[in-house]
Amino acid sequence: MNPVTGGAAIVFMCIVILCIVALRRKAEFLLNFLLRSITGMIAIFLINQFLSSQNLSVMVGINPWTALTSGILGFPGVALLYGIHLFHFL
Repeated sequence: MNPVTGGAAIVFMCIVILCIVALRRKAEFLLNFLLRSITGMIAIFLINQFLSSQNLSVMVGINPWTALTSGILGFPGVALLYGIHLFHFL
């Protein structure tokens, strides 16, 4: 094997390893985002059910925007949605 072919093989393997690491991190980020979105939607549903049973009309809708907010911000995003809705309600 000549030095050029060996060097190219090493560079190629480094690039492959970097791509695998980048894809793993991206997959971890997407999985984390999906889990936060799902748990946020479940929390919104349960909070809405609780508020409905207490005869309070402060309910946040379940839609793509609330899923995006809860996915990016997590539970503080859910609290923010209820705070915005309560402020608009006043």
